[in-house]
Amino acid sequence: MFMHNGNIACFQKIKRNIVLDIEERFFLVVEGSTDSEWAFALFLDSLTRLGVDPATTPPNGFGHQILRQAMLSTINRLNEFGRAAGITEPSLLNFAATDGHSVVCTRYISSRTDEAASLYFSSGTRFHEYKTGGFYRMERHDRGQDLIMVASEPLTFERGDWVTVPTNSILSVNKQTVLIHPIIDEFYQSDPSYSRSTQLAESKGLVGVGPADQQAEAEEALSNNSLEEEPVVVLRAEQTAS
Repeated sequence: MFMHNGNIACFQKIKRNIVLDIEERFFLVVEGSTDSEWAFALFLDSLTRLGVDPATTPPNGFGHQILRQAMLSTINRLNEFGRAAGITEPSLLNFAATDGHSVVCTRYISSRTDEAASLYFSSGTRFHEYKTGGFYRMERHDRGQDLIMVASEPLTFERGDWVTVPTNSILSVNKQTVLIHPIIDEFYQSDPSYSRSTQLAESKGLVGVGPADQQAEAEEALSNNSLEEEPVVVLRAEQTAS
């Protein structure tokens, strides 16, 4: 399964390059003309280049590391096509993919100064309606993270249940553990205090309102680990429940 929130800038200028760069079987998979479909085809092709056949169904999936590498390759190839075409407008590339066992999600924009489309996650033991009228919250009864949700904006009024994923990072979910890696390329900002402009994402209706203090903490943690490209372990099953 593959999802995309955002847009590939000046897509028609690079569509032909994508078509020529992927295997024919992935070209034949695409039935429409949207940028999201072609991004998916590029992702499938990136999996193949890592030695994985997307047509197979391994009993334990491909693994979150393979999915993450394929996703990063997809973003890198799109950026290369954009540079070759002389495109300067940023692409908003919030992608999500799963093999049924692991999940990877990106919050990404090909810009050093603009904010990406928003992305949040929440995890716990039970997501339930605590008050009639559609009021939900996440509960944690033990150390396990039995339920993990990722969304473009918080789905409830309980904003403390939601953690902001920093711009230009990739979130992985595997075996009840959430990891966030920085995506380190020419558009990565290592300074956690740098304030990106939200004007572009807001103009496209792609910015939700969430806990800003958690975003700052997550960005600072990523900054401290950016040189080694090590993940920040946000939540894992062994953590003490709060």
